[in-house]
Amino acid sequence: MFPENSKQREDYFYQKVLNGEFEAKWVDIVKVIDGHELKIQVMEDALKVDGVRINVSANLSQKFADLFDASLPTPMMADLMYLEAVRKADPAPRSISSSVDSMIKHSEEVSRRLGPGSGLRGTVGKHWVLSKSLETSPGRACNYGWHFTGSSYQGITGTSASGAAKLGVQLRVIQGPGTAHDAEHSDYSQICQLISQGCWVDGIEKRFSDLLRDPQLAGLVSHQGPLAIDRQPGTKKTNELYVMFPEVIVV
Repeated sequence: MFPENSKQREDYFYQKVLNGEFEAKWVDIVKVIDGHELKIQVMEDALKVDGVRINVSANLSQKFADLFDASLPTPMMADLMYLEAVRKADPAPRSISSSVDSMIKHSEEVSRRLGPGSGLRGTVGKHWVLSKSLETSPGRACNYGWHFTGSSYQGITGTSASGAAKLGVQLRVIQGPGTAHDAEHSDYSQICQLISQGCWVDGIEKRFSDLLRDPQLAGLVSHQGPLAIDRQPGTKKTNELYVMFPEVIVV
């Protein structure tokens, strides 16, 4: 059983990942943006431990990104992940809670809505993202997501998806980019679905973090242009410690 205490629970998740006891898989997205072909790898689904899509703080999400040689998405990349998903689910909001029970029930509901099958999934929760707002909001984290189509969802109008318009699509989210939470906040809706640092522009290998800062190429991954911040502020980087995704052998 997962620890009920949030700090102990995150420590449990981190140790599980270090031990290779987790579920995650990279899938490719190839998209032509601003005349360039961008190829990125994203997590097929939210990170799972013991079969459950785990809740993470922005701090823990960044720690996992460091372990996986990955990055938090930008809002535009979160939009792209939803648009390219082959298995889609409507948002699954419930009463705000950081309890283990709420985390498990949310994960179960997302699985029910997605149905069986493989391929990139969305929306499976809300993302911690990299945004210009972090440059002017010390000590905060930025969350974003719960994509839906149409003018409203369950009476919630939400807001226009930040990067979808740049991708030529009209899309809405319940949670626009917001900095109401600090980097230690977690609740049932905040999941971990990351972008691999390894990516390609017109067949040339790049690093996602380098693209974020590149004045000429940042527009491929961020609707806000170049970002001065390429990781969650305040999260200490653990150098030379990496974890590969576990291989799943189907007999």
